[in-house]
Amino acid sequence: MDEGNRNDFISRIGTFFLLIGIGLMWLFVVSDLNKATNFFFFILGGILLFGAWYFKRISAPPRKDAGRFSLIRKILQKQREAKAKKEAAKKDKG
Repeated sequence: MDEGNRNDFISRIGTFFLLIGIGLMWLFVVSDLNKATNFFFFILGGILLFGAWYFKRISAPPRKDAGRFSLIRKILQKQREAKAKKEAAKKDKG
């Protein structure tokens, strides 16, 4: 099984756990409203939601730079270059 299929399979398992976990949490709320609170639903739902988060996290593709702060990075880089030029000019003069 290659890496792409493996990650897709793990992601699908995570989605399955997410849906089952949400369903169990819903059953917990319904049991609480019915005055027959069953904490087993809450605990198992929480475990499945955590497992779903973990599986989705490990199978997620690597993040790519969105370029949101590219303007700020360019400005900071220009400031660093200007500072380096000033220090080089002072060093050459002195």
